[in-house]
Amino acid sequence: MRFAVLLLASFLAAPVLSAQHTVPSGGQWLIEPGERSGIVRLTIRYGERRYSDNWNSQDDVPLSQLVGLSAADMRGSGVTVHFKIVRSAGTLDCEGWFDDGKGSGHFTYQPNPDFVAELAKRGINAPTAWEQFQMTMAGVGLELVDELARQKYERPTAAELARMATHGVDLEYVRDIGARGYHLSDSKSLVRMRDHGVDPEFIESLNSAGYKDLSAEELVRVRDHGVNPDFIASLESAGYKNLRIEALVRLRDHGVDGDYIADMKEMGYAPSDPEDLVESRDHGVDPSYIRSLKEAGYERLSLSELRRARDHGVTRGIHSAREGARLQQPLAR
Repeated sequence: MRFAVLLLASFLAAPVLSAQHTVPSGGQWLIEPGERSGIVRLTIRYGERRYSDNWNSQDDVPLSQLVGLSAADMRGSGVTVHFKIVRSAGTLDCEGWFDDGKGSGHFTYQPNPDFVAELAKRGINAPTAWEQFQMTMAGVGLELVDELARQKYERPTAAELARMATHGVDLEYVRDIGARGYHLSDSKSLVRMRDHGVDPEFIESLNSAGYKDLSAEELVRVRDHGVNPDFIASLESAGYKNLRIEALVRLRDHGVDGDYIADMKEMGYAPSDPEDLVESRDHGVDPSYIRSLKEAGYERLSLSELRRARDHGVTRGIHSAREGARLQQPLAR
């Protein structure tokens, strides 16, 4: 299970700030019962607040990952405990006490030199002490490196692995999106997708809607613009099927959704090209406006005429014979 570590992306990207990082020799841990049997809520605190607002890491982890800690230890009252959190990149040696299922204490951090040697065998440069600590806290290990190689990703650097760690790109994420047909070429695309909320469930929903084999940029774009299966389905039910990604995004951005399309169709406007609806929406032509013109005597106007009328300020209130005659010209094609 992923051991989530949340750090500010901008903080990680700034070399001036990263140079200021001192790898903590230790920190604090807190454990509370989880919502499921065999799972605990683990919180790790380390570093100094002045370096990052997100100095906590918290996740639900199996009790089995806490080497040396038993359920009986957790149920004790004032029981002193010693256990380890062992990761590929390093180990947290924990000491503290429990009372009625809740515990707290301190840990010391020990980097794993064998991890650096194994990275070297795979052609990856040695991480800095801070990068190795980040990978330890996020649980990024050799299995992720090997999975990237199996899926034919470009070989990441140690810095890229650390960035993946702090952005939630773990072994589970890479495997899940790979199982859905996405084998991207570089780790930067994985981080970008993860940052923008492109998760396996979202990818699966697009696959089911008929949109497969999209690029990382296309996945990010549709996610950012709110294009989801429900929106796609609403367009298809209105007769607009197999639209390109750019068309979907444009319709979404301009407020042309299933409701607007249905309302316009009810008023007698169902153009074959949805771009006609985008332009009409942009010009403020909606069913209520069309209805008001019909009530003022303007029937059977085309969408282009309706747009021109809207642009020229034609409303139901302008309906005298003289003004009506004057408006015939701007309404003419």
